[in-house]
Amino acid sequence: MTKIAWIEDDYDEISSLVRLLELDGYIIPRYRTRQDVEKSMEEIVSCDGLILDIILPPIEEGNPHQGISILKILREKYDYNKPVVVCTVVRAPAIIESLNKLGVPNGNILHKPVRPSVLALTVKKALGLQ
Repeated sequence: MTKIAWIEDDYDEISSLVRLLELDGYIIPRYRTRQDVEKSMEEIVSCDGLILDIILPPIEEGNPHQGISILKILREKYDYNKPVVVCTVVRAPAIIESLNKLGVPNGNILHKPVRPSVLALTVKKALGLQ
């Protein structure tokens, strides 16, 4: 089965989306904070893909975009080259550019609220299943 790590602080917001993906046959381990991610890097790296939020607790002064920091660590320290889909409220061009530089194409950046059908299709395309 295809396993996709989902890093998102608002579990209530994504619960129906997670259920949809699970019904499609995906296994979705979830992580809420940067600390959760740091404790689970090996498991995350072993997944076939990643769904990522950009704003995660704890919000650090000068770095509210923890998701980008996490992705940078995954890419540089763990040589993580698997597909990434970003679900975020952030629309700032500089953030989108940072994501692009980290290997996330514009088509894999979804803005909240995310429609379930759009997420399902984007995940399939990102994983090369469509």
